[in-house]
Amino acid sequence: MRKTLCVVLLALVALAGVMATGTREEAKDDDYVVNIGYGVTGGLCAAPFYIAAEKGYYEEEKLKWEKYNVEPGTLMQLLTNGQVDAGYNLLATLIQPLGNGLDIKIPLALHTGCVKVLVPVDSDIKSVADLKGKKIGTDGLATSSTVIPQRYLAELGYKVTGDNADVEFVVYPSAELPLALEKGLVDAIGLGDPRAQIIQNEGKARVIINSATDDYLKNEFCCVTPLRTEFAQKHPDLAARFVRAIQKGAKFVQDNPDETARILSEKKYVAGDPAVNAQILKTYNYRASVSEAETALARNTKDLQRIGLVNADLDVDALTRNTFIKLAGVPDSLYK
Repeated sequence: MRKTLCVVLLALVALAGVMATGTREEAKDDDYVVNIGYGVTGGLCAAPFYIAAEKGYYEEEKLKWEKYNVEPGTLMQLLTNGQVDAGYNLLATLIQPLGNGLDIKIPLALHTGCVKVLVPVDSDIKSVADLKGKKIGTDGLATSSTVIPQRYLAELGYKVTGDNADVEFVVYPSAELPLALEKGLVDAIGLGDPRAQIIQNEGKARVIINSATDDYLKNEFCCVTPLRTEFAQKHPDLAARFVRAIQKGAKFVQDNPDETARILSEKKYVAGDPAVNAQILKTYNYRASVSEAETALARNTKDLQRIGLVNADLDVDALTRNTFIKLAGVPDSLYK
């Protein structure tokens, strides 16, 4: 009896979710409230979102919106089940799900940079090529801290996946990566900012790969603004307003990194020293671009296909065409 009751209750919850989503889809643009996903643990990647909220860019675009707190790794689920309409995400982590059928739209690339590979200051690793035969600690085998070094090393001709790979990737909880490096459990670690920059500034490690400044990756936009497909298709004008608000936020970050870092610290969006965060922001390119989203999507997919992380028979052009979306009324960039 109890088991039957639980099944019925779960069915009712699922039905309520479908009905709520349907009601939202049927709402007219003037009544529709856009649910924007914000990570519960803030980071510099989301700076344009925080600035858009603080500077009133959503309201300037006449957008009714609500902030939706998103736990790490759950945005795609929230997008596909209709709880969230838009958010931000590292592009490299989306390629495998997209290849497996994830249905989202990507209208904008946010910025370059944000991942580094570090080694101890006294390490005999002096270049990327010296990582051959080494252990690299990361926070997950599908995260950017793994995919970025894999792509870089594959470009040098190294085997980075499967049996007899030239580099071994070892997973640790993110907070334990610096300790794993310090204790010699790994030879290098992949880490995102601002933590990577803090460790570097403290003299505990030096950088071997920096996706913000190294030639192979410095011009590639790493973070994007995924949209729920139904939202983009049924409310294209609202989706365009959202993207324009984020473009304005990104432009403010690009033009005012010191003030951005101060705002993010004062409003407790991002932890850490504002001076350090400003230093990091100045190494990124926040000239948010529509066309760069399409370019980065195709390039990431081809690279991941080359190193065996997506199927060899995947149609890269079709995936790019089905995922990238150009919304009417959205400029390619706010920079000429």
